[in-house]
Amino acid sequence: MSSRYAPMNLFGDNGLRADLPIGLINVADTQEIPNSQEIFVYRDSGASIIIDILQKVNVEDPEAAAKFHLDAIAEDNNATEHHYILVQRPTTSELSPIMLDGQQVLKKAGSIHHLRTLFALFRVKGKNHDVVVSFNIPAETGQGPGKNGAVTAEQDQLIASDFYRAVDSLRIVDYNLFAV
Repeated sequence: MSSRYAPMNLFGDNGLRADLPIGLINVADTQEIPNSQEIFVYRDSGASIIIDILQKVNVEDPEAAAKFHLDAIAEDNNATEHHYILVQRPTTSELSPIMLDGQQVLKKAGSIHHLRTLFALFRVKGKNHDVVVSFNIPAETGQGPGKNGAVTAEQDQLIASDFYRAVDSLRIVDYNLFAV
């Protein structure tokens, strides 16, 4: 295993586990967040990782369900526009995630911001839950790449690698996490 990553217990010791970059800030250490959510931020940019356990959406097609969740994220962000593409990439995850690469345009504090969202949906078989992993990467924050939280092209590539590592390594440790 690369020294850049470490296995991280999510939702307690017996919930989920995934390889995440070392040195992330766990937002739960500084503010209250819902029990159904894990949030981490990068120390060197405004990029964040959000892992949600959500009620399963009543959409059978996994790709359509993924798009439903990503549309909800864009709506929550008040995106003025958003689009995404399906990521066709082999994964070593036994959970068969659906992955999308999305772009959002947001208006904040009088300037236009561009946000890349790498998104994975894990449908939990036999349970009424979806697990959503989203890596939010600010590409432009009104002041140019690498400024005011926006990532550089190099950081964007590194965070994308982090996303694929997290998705490939995500495991459910205890399915009782999804008790109805």
